[in-house]
Amino acid sequence: MIDFASALYLGMRHPAGALGGWDALTSGLPAALAAAPLARRVAADAAALQGAEAGMVGASTLHLAIDAFELLGRTHALIADDALYPVMRWALERMIGRGVPVTWFRQGDAADLARKLAWRGSARPPAVITDATVGGGVPAPIGRYVDAVRREGGLVLVDHSQVLGLTGERASPRSPWGQGGGGALRHASLPQPSRQPVLLLASWAKAFGAPLATLCGPAALIGHIARDGPTQSHCSPPSAVALLAALDALAINRRAGARLRLRLLHRLQRLHDGLAGLARAALPDLHLSGRWHPLQRMTLASDERALALHAGLRARGMRTALLRQRGGGYALIVIARADHRVAEIDALLAAIASLAPHLPAAKRVARRLTVSKEIEHV
Repeated sequence: MIDFASALYLGMRHPAGALGGWDALTSGLPAALAAAPLARRVAADAAALQGAEAGMVGASTLHLAIDAFELLGRTHALIADDALYPVMRWALERMIGRGVPVTWFRQGDAADLARKLAWRGSARPPAVITDATVGGGVPAPIGRYVDAVRREGGLVLVDHSQVLGLTGERASPRSPWGQGGGGALRHASLPQPSRQPVLLLASWAKAFGAPLATLCGPAALIGHIARDGPTQSHCSPPSAVALLAALDALAINRRAGARLRLRLLHRLQRLHDGLAGLARAALPDLHLSGRWHPLQRMTLASDERALALHAGLRARGMRTALLRQRGGGYALIVIARADHRVAEIDALLAAIASLAPHLPAAKRVARRLTVSKEIEHV
């Protein structure tokens, strides 16, 4: 099975032999009582990579989002992007259930955010919560968000799980992702990034392939969250294996990150250009997401066509994913990775071309299909 559903963008896998040994998977102590030396090392290195003063680690982005919102819900007025990634939304829903108001602004719309900031009824400083991209890999206007909140003593919390390891500083037309893989704050090119009022939340399970998350930002704020966050006291910290995988990812990024990102860009361009060609020739109802993110979202004129294409590719030994879209209907997700071979990309494109004439007509009800359905896959 050729896998086009995995989000291990840079192909990092961290086999056991690459990680060395460990005395125990966990110490049995909560992070708030005693952070493991490995966890402190990962946190410091993660902060340095992302351009932040300090960092902390957690088992997942949900754990760290709960910790961050527990504090911010008491000290700030929460204002969130209305297309926020589901995990962040779940953590916010916890606060809403406890009576904390949340104001929503239109996705990626800095002008709408400015209006919501002006109209808010709270005297508290604002905490703006956003994803790093607004769809198709297009960066959110983080610099404008920071300018808007700085005047009122606020901050911006960015979930940059989808771009950590990919984007970085010194982006240019010839190098759209930039250099280093430090993620959203580096890519935004703000002066003195470590002094910006920004919290950076990220899963390391995508480009870096390590099953943990980090939260990085101003040292005083990170220290407060690490000390008082509820999951820091009541949930298990990342295991030694996850921490060693994160350190291995950092080492690979220093040694070969630039090469892996260049290889991924080449694979992505081949995939996107091939899909765009199919949209012109064989699938006129095919609409694609932007060309600069490895996750390519394909929408067709009907769910039946998307489901049939998904099932047809699986029958030919190619795993893709179905995404239930917020507005209803399905998108077919195809992900390019640095470890894909050119022949695998070409085989996928050839399979789609051969399946296209046999898909149901847009208005025709297809026979019942058995599919592996994933809600908000990425």
